[in-house]
Amino acid sequence: MGEEKVEKCMICGKPSKTTICRACEDKIRGEAVEKKIRREKAGRIDKEKK
Repeated sequence: MGEEKVEKCMICGKPSKTTICRACEDKIRGEAVEKKIRREKAGRIDKEKK
């Protein structure tokens, strides 16, 4: 009767008080930053050569 519902991270499934645990949140944020840097770098190639 006294069962507590254990919340889990939606990404890795480990117990977490939040929807996405801190480790997964950091990983996702890092991947997004890397993607943004690559996209911006690709657009700057022609501008830097002038």
